[in-house]
Amino acid sequence: MAVLEQSLPHGDDNEAYMVKKTRSLRARYVYGFIFLSTNLLAWFVRDYGCRVLMRLQPTRVCEAQEENFFHVSGVLRVSLGCFIFFICMIFTTFGARNLNQARNAWHSGWWTLKFFLYLMSIIAAYVIPVNFIHIYGEVARMGAG
Repeated sequence: MAVLEQSLPHGDDNEAYMVKKTRSLRARYVYGFIFLSTNLLAWFVRDYGCRVLMRLQPTRVCEAQEENFFHVSGVLRVSLGCFIFFICMIFTTFGARNLNQARNAWHSGWWTLKFFLYLMSIIAAYVIPVNFIHIYGEVARMGAG
């Protein structure tokens, strides 16, 4: 019983602990929302990417071969960008077991920087060569199973 009482924060420490715990739990919902929005982005790229490109580049109309880029490669690239973001988050927060650790502060805060990291990971996926995207597609298919 004495060990349990020593591990629980008291007074003002308890309030600070509860705030950090709430932020940590709220962060999980935000990460779920990021994953959901990435899935919606992939769906948008798959179904409407070619139409958007036609408006952005009116001199070049999407041909049948280019539609494949948006239907298959577009979804794979968005998926790869999501994978890059979340693997970075895994590596930077791995081992965070205490709410007072710096890694937990990164997990629960710094949302502007993480949003920038997310955008850069999605953009970086569109710079990667097509051959790597096809390899990623095969690996992702097995990983999804």
